[in-house]
Amino acid sequence: PDESVLYASNWLGDDVSEIDLESGETIRRIPTVDTPRGLYVTPDGQHLYVAGFGAGEIEVIDLETGVGTVIYRSGGAIRHLVGDPEAGVIYASDMARARTLRIDVETNVVTELAGVDRTPNTIDLDPDGSVLFVSSRGRNNAETYYRPGPEWGSVVLVDTVTGIVLDAIVGGNQTTGLDVSPDGTMLAFSDFLDDRVSVYSIPSYEVLAAGDGGRWEKHLAEIRK
Repeated sequence: PDESVLYASNWLGDDVSEIDLESGETIRRIPTVDTPRGLYVTPDGQHLYVAGFGAGEIEVIDLETGVGTVIYRSGGAIRHLVGDPEAGVIYASDMARARTLRIDVETNVVTELAGVDRTPNTIDLDPDGSVLFVSSRGRNNAETYYRPGPEWGSVVLVDTVTGIVLDAIVGGNQTTGLDVSPDGTMLAFSDFLDDRVSVYSIPSYEVLAAGDGGRWEKHLAEIRK
């Protein structure tokens, strides 16, 4: 929280590097669950949440002791974490199970928020924490995910309170990177295999909530090539 330390997940090392930003030196490497990816540090700086891609685990590390506790295991592939510090909630994407999850920071209880499209990866919140944006790559090519697959990627908008899908956007080949502007009015996402970034205006929450799911149902047919 004071921006003095950087945490970097080491995909191949099964650990997290804790780096002092003033000196650039690695303070320590903290062992984690298999194949760590997304990270989230609590506002008090005392705990680090780790997304375990290898076995679909979520781990909480006590940053004073370096000891970790697994609070969830799906057998899937937890990809990304994003937190709402005011609500005391962390959200996660499970790439293998096409699900988003909700973590209560006070109790560490993990519940499913909503099902989304295949291979979800990057997620982000709007500024007031009412909408979760989820990018999904779509079904992989049968030979290799380095080639376009049989589905277009997408971005799905989920109500963080009800878990209801508010809207959906059909993207290009392997929609991956995603970000919402600080004022919550713009959405940018990248299509990994198209070398393309698309930018959209975001309607207000009231408009989305009144839209009866927006294009969610229609997009299910449109993502099939």
